[in-house]
Amino acid sequence: MTVDTSFSQDLNKAAAADAILCVGAGKTAYVGRLESVDWHRHGAPAFIVGLAGTFRLGNEAGDWMSCRAAVIPAGVRHALELGGDPLAVFYPEPNVATAADLTRFGTMWDVSGRILISQTAEAKAFRELYEDHTSLAFAGELLDDLVDFARAGAGPPVLDSRIARVVEWLGRYPADLTPLGQLLKPDGLSVSRFLHLFSAEIGIPFRRFRIWNRLRAASRMTLRGASLTEAAIGAGFSDSAHFSRLHRQTFGITPSYIHARLARAGLAGRTKPPSRSGA
Repeated sequence: MTVDTSFSQDLNKAAAADAILCVGAGKTAYVGRLESVDWHRHGAPAFIVGLAGTFRLGNEAGDWMSCRAAVIPAGVRHALELGGDPLAVFYPEPNVATAADLTRFGTMWDVSGRILISQTAEAKAFRELYEDHTSLAFAGELLDDLVDFARAGAGPPVLDSRIARVVEWLGRYPADLTPLGQLLKPDGLSVSRFLHLFSAEIGIPFRRFRIWNRLRAASRMTLRGASLTEAAIGAGFSDSAHFSRLHRQTFGITPSYIHARLARAGLAGRTKPPSRSGA
């Protein structure tokens, strides 16, 4: 994969005004048009790139800047203004890739608080997801390719084994609200010590990550055909209003807003068509 510095002048005309959401194993991508995204904090590191040009990004201090791409660590407050242009957002889970890994998608990064911004970035793979209306068929492999590139061929990040075990458990049982102390019994670790280790290693408090994990689980349920209300209850939220409120705090938009803009969405598989250019 090489950094793509040439962008089509006719992108807005060539691509349909729709969006695609792909949720794979430990990674998620959204590509589509948005007007603006309110102040929010992700539960995982994110790479954001504008497909048609620059976008405006607000940082933790409330300052606004124009950029082509950004790498935002987990838990960092920010907002976006896009004016209806398409953008791509790629979220790898903390046991898949780190914020530092995501800098490989761009060059000449500038620091703005804890956010990195660039005027040059990789967008080819995300444009392929957006422009090719059969892309759900190969989205899983494409997302895997993105992770492989970001990790430079290395394996996944090495987490403390006790943290890794809890993260894996949450992924398998997102709606289960077993108290943390009970989850830690096999390790003999105190809750206070675990919470300190978790925040230091993952970058956000455990409670926020648990909410993030449930939000991602709800998204998977909707991609399997559940309604937003069914997904909210199935992922352990008290009701759809609770789900919507936490979704907005985490993503800057409500689930109904984003689902109304989806033309294609699905669980990203690994099937690859007979012929496709590399990511």
